[in-house]
Amino acid sequence: MSDGHTSLPGVRASFERAATGYAGHAVVQEAMADWLAEWLPAERTGRALELGAGPGVFTRRLLPWAGALTATDMAGAMCREARVELPEVEWRVMLAEAPTGEPCDWIFTSSMLQWVENPRAVFAAWRQALKPGGRVLAGLFAEGSLPELRILTKGWTPLTWRMPEEWAESLALGWLRLVRAETEGRVFHHPSALHLLRSLHGVGAAPFPHFTAGRLRRIIRAYDAQHREGGGVRSTWVFHRFEAERVD
Repeated sequence: MSDGHTSLPGVRASFERAATGYAGHAVVQEAMADWLAEWLPAERTGRALELGAGPGVFTRRLLPWAGALTATDMAGAMCREARVELPEVEWRVMLAEAPTGEPCDWIFTSSMLQWVENPRAVFAAWRQALKPGGRVLAGLFAEGSLPELRILTKGWTPLTWRMPEEWAESLALGWLRLVRAETEGRVFHHPSALHLLRSLHGVGAAPFPHFTAGRLRRIIRAYDAQHREGGGVRSTWVFHRFEAERVD
């Protein structure tokens, strides 16, 4: 879509439902937040905006923040959950594709960008939300993630996976200068394929809403048979992080 807004059916509703149980399933998202936090600025000051914050997994890594910190999510339930745990942060319902408010020094986002439909339009909007010299620090899941599952679903996925090079190109087209970027493969282990699918559902991904129960059972059996290691099954993820700057 030309306006950059996600039109994935039921995405907002899925994240609304996931809010109360998100933390118990966010093992991969916690790992991403830890990895992204390695690049946080030494001086945590200025006006900062976190987009797609969910219940505050990465927000916790931002604290203490010496300045105005606003954390946002498209799902009101996520903001309500986070406000209870992190009352010192200003929480607002906001689309990541259309940030509002005063221009900021920093935009942060972790484990969200893979869901946007039009990265170029999103980054152009973020540029307008930044002060001159303001920066974006982001972590996302890139192309190559969940290959075990995608083979069994014959490539079907609820989102468009992108290569790191595509993210860099979108930043340039959105008039943001890439400062640094890094990509890293990670392998996680789960008690079973059913546990993996439940964890994806538990963080709002809801990956297979239109699959029949019979097909899901076949996918689970095949996954357990083909990807068991030791006492569980594996899942592969490609982590990507980058820092970009508004240059006028």
